[in-house]
Amino acid sequence: MPSARKLRSVAVALACTVATIPVIAACGSSGEDKPSAGPVQLTMSAWGGDVDKKVYEHRLALAHKKYPNITVKLQMAPGGEDYSQKISTAIAGGKGPDILELAEQTSAFASKNQILPLDDKVKASKLDLTKMFGPTVPKIFQYDDRQYAIPDRSGAMVLYYNKKLFDQAGVGYPTADWSWADLLAASRKLTVRENGKVKQWGFATISWWPYWMTFMYQNGGRILDGKGAPVVNTPENVAAMKWYNDLAWKEKVSPTPRDFANYGQGVGPDQLFAQGKLAMEITGFWNISAANSVKGLDWDISPLWHGKQPATSAFFNGLAVSRSSKHAADAWKVIEFMAGEEGQRPIIDNAEDAPANVLVQRSDAFLKPKWAKRDVNMNAFADSADAIFVPPLTPQWNEMLKVFTDNIELMMNNKVTPEKALATIQQRLGPVMKQGG
Repeated sequence: MPSARKLRSVAVALACTVATIPVIAACGSSGEDKPSAGPVQLTMSAWGGDVDKKVYEHRLALAHKKYPNITVKLQMAPGGEDYSQKISTAIAGGKGPDILELAEQTSAFASKNQILPLDDKVKASKLDLTKMFGPTVPKIFQYDDRQYAIPDRSGAMVLYYNKKLFDQAGVGYPTADWSWADLLAASRKLTVRENGKVKQWGFATISWWPYWMTFMYQNGGRILDGKGAPVVNTPENVAAMKWYNDLAWKEKVSPTPRDFANYGQGVGPDQLFAQGKLAMEITGFWNISAANSVKGLDWDISPLWHGKQPATSAFFNGLAVSRSSKHAADAWKVIEFMAGEEGQRPIIDNAEDAPANVLVQRSDAFLKPKWAKRDVNMNAFADSADAIFVPPLTPQWNEMLKVFTDNIELMMNNKVTPEKALATIQQRLGPVMKQGG
């Protein structure tokens, strides 16, 4: 799912699409908390491409079927910062959507009091969020210990591996029981050189945060402490980054940034995996479609290995209720429906993403989807649910991530040591975290 949150969504021109029946925009700021008896007209904002638009329309049509008095107009918009700024401005002016798709920016909206806390609604509906979504995913959408959005899609990052290359190297297929030592041993055997050039890589390391942050969390590290102060420059994190960076520069089982560049513009792990030049890669649900499309590619997926503890990142989005909504109770009814089995099913049927609801992830519809061209261990997503870590999604997430990316890239280009990179990050994050929401 990669831009802010989805990070895989295709930006589309701002468009307004009606979900099966005409509606008008809701606005105002009363935050009415009683379900309406008569017809209700709501709006919902979301980002993504054609598939996302199609699936949301279908799900909103199903919600209308359950609640005939509620109609929802879907507004698709480009994602990223433009989305956040546009929606934030609309809410501030009292003209925001009733329901909005959010991801990493949830805490930023919550800190500005632009979305409603949903704890009372969750309690009144008797929803067990931990049972529905696992112990971690609901926390991704919390701010100051309050629930501001309900998970909608949440696919854990898993390990894709080339079965043919494993068989040729005589290496057993990866499992969640693997350790870092197992990953390294397999990567060494799966890296093949001919005439001094690498024909096939065992693994891939890149500067995208879900990769390196996973290793930090697997090693017992963290980014922020319980009070929100940076705790980046710790022995656990330094050891994790040294081990991670050594995969490319010392062990030479992963391409360096220069190696990736030599393959051509836009070539990353997904592309090398599809070409049969990479035995293992960390990626998300979205790569299933691409892998399925490659003729002759024999592949499968597995939960990630563990370090001192299991940990993996997830790509996620949730649905929130705007502070400017005049029909908060009705908006909640739609969100509650979309979080359930019937409301999540179109996500599966259209191969859009992994549904956030773990019970739905365990269903036959997800484990053996009708669109699958081969047997795939779809259990890997639900089996990863307990290992998902909560990234430091503070209101300063974007600023924090820039500090990290700038210095992690220097490290991965072998221009600074992991110790130096993390010391610099620790120093520069101090002022960033004091900036407020």
